[in-house]
Amino acid sequence: MKITSTLLRRIIKILLSFLCFSVFIYFSSCKKKNDLVPAYIHIDRINLSTNYETDGSNSCKITDAWVYIDDQLIGIYELPATFPVLASDQHDVMIRPGVKLNGISMSRGYYPFYQPYSVKMNLTPDKIDTINPTVIYYADKVQWKEDFEEGGVTLSKYTGSDTAFTKTGDPALVFEGAFSSLANLSPSYPYLFAVSTNDYHIPQDLSPVFLELNYKTNNEINIGLLEELSTGDHEKVQTITLNPNTEWKKIYINLTLTANYTVNVQSFKVYFEAYKPDSLANSEIYIDNIKLLYNY
Repeated sequence: MKITSTLLRRIIKILLSFLCFSVFIYFSSCKKKNDLVPAYIHIDRINLSTNYETDGSNSCKITDAWVYIDDQLIGIYELPATFPVLASDQHDVMIRPGVKLNGISMSRGYYPFYQPYSVKMNLTPDKIDTINPTVIYYADKVQWKEDFEEGGVTLSKYTGSDTAFTKTGDPALVFEGAFSSLANLSPSYPYLFAVSTNDYHIPQDLSPVFLELNYKTNNEINIGLLEELSTGDHEKVQTITLNPNTEWKKIYINLTLTANYTVNVQSFKVYFEAYKPDSLANSEIYIDNIKLLYNY
């Protein structure tokens, strides 16, 4: 079809009218939003409360707050944080505790085994309200906990290992409580391979699987799952290598993909592996508060 100059002018006029209308609506909307005075919420930190018998220590490293207003996510904030909320009067506020997955700053998510904190708040424009959330674990998610405070220890030396984890009660070395666990590697005993004493039947349905622990080490530590296959063979699948550090750290290790790496696994053990490098005369690896969590 041939477009005449008259038709072309009409098309341009329609397009310009539509553009002007769109710009008017956009700036009108922005003006309305800019006219709103936000309320503010301050969160200094998120605490963890535990039932020690079922959940173990309340040691945690909650770094972020995932904030929902009336079930709508409004932002993810590194703590401590003060943030605006474009709302007033009473609203439902929900906070999901966020962590660094595998200890990586660029890999963050809300922790699926901590229940969110919920509260009704009366929000006032231009006013800062402070909340102090305390969260708990979802029930029956901690499938293995070892804090080395009981008589027996559920972490064992595996075939081929030169050394093992032993309990230490030296107050200068213990993270918390009366005991932590220590593995020494030396030129005579340079290799460590320790596993959970019990086997675990982790569902292979891509539901979350995490390992928590506190650790301090001058030696790299490899952590993963030792799989028992239907053939009776065992396969080692590594998840992460922890780097040396001089202070106790808390880490949340995501084992979800590791647990689903091989199909039809009969059972799993958690393993800790280390090789003493020639650059170190002796290696010392400290761990405490091991927790394996998954849906059962």
